[in-house]
Amino acid sequence: MKRLLLLACTCLFSINSFANDLTVSEQYVRATPPHAKNSAAFLTITNHSNSDIKLIGAGSNIAKRVELHNHLKQDGMMKMRRVEAVQITANSSTSLQPGGYHIMFLGLNNNLTEGQSVKVKLYFDNGHELNIDAPVKKINSNKNQGSTKMSHQAHH
Repeated sequence: MKRLLLLACTCLFSINSFANDLTVSEQYVRATPPHAKNSAAFLTITNHSNSDIKLIGAGSNIAKRVELHNHLKQDGMMKMRRVEAVQITANSSTSLQPGGYHIMFLGLNNNLTEGQSVKVKLYFDNGHELNIDAPVKKINSNKNQGSTKMSHQAHH
């Protein structure tokens, strides 16, 4: 029994030591107008370790597909492109924010309204995963990040 308890404590310590290597803050998911098919999540990942770590994917049951995306200026236009990974440099933070890297939810199952919470799983290149809860928030129109369907499509 003591061995089993020691093994359980060792496993918990291993999980917690990874959890301490990466922390997530300022996470939220954009609320959607009625009948919208897509939304995005934004957050900050802080890497407390001495090794670079890559975010290589995300998952959630709120949409048919979940992808990592970035906004790029191409031919004078802002375009959204899928990316394979987002680098989180050792001992620093990387922000996924409007106009930059973000987690895209494609083919939403339902509207997302302010006050809800979304469960998102983050996948990293070292095999670890983090589960987070992200509140759904309305985003006000500023810096051309309008909440209207038309301007949203223009950015994506």
